Amino acid sequence: MEGANLNNKPFTLAILPDTQIYTECYPEIFTIQTQWIVNNIEKLNISFVLHEGDIQNSNTKDQWQRAYTSMSLLDGKIPYAVVKGNHDMGPDGKCEVRESPLFDQFFPVNKYSGLNTFGGTFDPNLMDNSYHLFEKSDVGWLILALEYLPRNRVLEWANDITTSYKDRKTIVLTHSHVYKDNKLHGVEPVATDNLGIMNSSEGVNNGIQVWNKLIKKHINMSLVFNGHFLDIGRFTATGDYGNVVHQMLANYQDMEKGGSGYLRLAHFEPSKKQVQIKTYSPYLDSYLSDYSNEFILENCNF
Repeated sequence: MEGANLNNKPFTLAILPDTQIYTECYPEIFTIQTQWIVNNIEKLNISFVLHEGDIQNSNTKDQWQRAYTSMSLLDGKIPYAVVKGNHDMGPDGKCEVRESPLFDQFFPVNKYSGLNTFGGTFDPNLMDNSYHLFEKSDVGWLILALEYLPRNRVLEWANDITTSYKDRKTIVLTHSHVYKDNKLHGVEPVATDNLGIMNSSEGVNNGIQVWNKLIKKHINMSLVFNGHFLDIGRFTATGDYGNVVHQMLANYQDMEKGGSGYLRLAHFEPSKKQVQIKTYSPYLDSYLSDYSNEFILENCNF
């Protein structure tokens, strides 16, 4: 419409939960997901893609190659952020150490550093922790993409970045944060609390610790997205400045074929302070319409 302010148009984030079983056994499903996103950029006004980690399963070159093949369909079409999950680190994906040379090979910093949405990284040579900037609906947005169980120094860096961009609404992407049963990771012990990185002198921080050390401290925090746990869940809390922060888990890998292609669509309507969440599989052309998979977040911090 002539004269309409297109900057006020609602927009969508596409969120990819754990794709590890796809890269191991069903790479075509992963590719169907990313191709569908590309095909629907204009229709849904998709502005960014977020991958919640466990990109592949066993930290092998063939699985990383499949992940790269699927994710590269987004290159030049739509910006995206990725984080490493526990299966993306250490020999055989067992998370004994944080290093992942294959992740570094297939997702190098120089692949993204030239993009106008790219802000920077914690380590100048690694994409383990990064931040991204975009503008939609007359709002400036900051995406903080943080490693699995972030180290203490990483949280210090994330605090500095969030403060530096205090005029932008902030979305945190990480692998593990909200646990199933609508709790934060850390409320009760879980099996992956025994992984080798837990013994690191650099520290590890679960969902409760990340909330206390980072998220609740900033007035511009709005949303957190994570995968990892085999379930879905939501946790909404109020930060120190009265801002509501919606935090949510989505991971469908225990479904048929490692997730049946389901991904999350977060449709933002800042003028209403709402985000509508839908769960869709382009592989099955099917929505999950139960209360846990289709809902509206109200009173969002926009």
